[in-house]
Amino acid sequence: MKWLFLFVVLLNAGFLSWHSFVQDTPEKIKESIYGPPVSEKIHLLSEAPAVTERDYSAGIVSNEGLEEAINQVIGPPAGDVEALFCPRLETEKLEDKKQLAQVLQDFGWPYQEREVSGKRPKFWLYIAAPETPELAETIVKELASKSIDSFVINRAEMKNRISLGLYSSKERADQARQRIENISGYQVKVYEHMRTVSLWQVDIGQPVNEKNWEQFLSRFDLTKMMIKLEKNPC
Repeated sequence: MKWLFLFVVLLNAGFLSWHSFVQDTPEKIKESIYGPPVSEKIHLLSEAPAVTERDYSAGIVSNEGLEEAINQVIGPPAGDVEALFCPRLETEKLEDKKQLAQVLQDFGWPYQEREVSGKRPKFWLYIAAPETPELAETIVKELASKSIDSFVINRAEMKNRISLGLYSSKERADQARQRIENISGYQVKVYEHMRTVSLWQVDIGQPVNEKNWEQFLSRFDLTKMMIKLEKNPC
């Protein structure tokens, strides 16, 4: 009995020791596994449901329509605004000024005109002075017989030169020079100089776009008119 009692005591002691060891062993910590965030969002019952892909596309279309509506209100971008200018026309001849005024009235454009003075290039045609005044008079008579107007200059620095006229453009002066040389057989020279003359300035009193400006100019034969054109900002 003594040994049986001792055996039972040792058995209980062993069981208690084993049970205490099992409870003291730490549990193995589970490592968290990283994953991408889930796009699903938690909503309260009072909140609106999530927007579907179809609803998102519909929102884009709606935004484009809104942008178009705004553009119609505020107008095109600044780079697309049509350029406007206020032209000034300047002419020396009264006949040209009258023609400008008539076309401006036809277009219904307001305008202002004033007379000013300014320098303009002039092109003088002449035949070099012969040796004597008598020979110069002979040349003038010969030219008159061929319907060429001319006269002898008596000024000291140009004495006995034969004047053939003054032209406002080099093109017309060159044409006249060639014609007189062909008819008379004399060499004709061109002298260019600046001369103070009376000018007519005409300011158009409203902004004009490029299309209307071209239509306005098409009413004139600019090859036969001495007109200076300026496209000034308004």
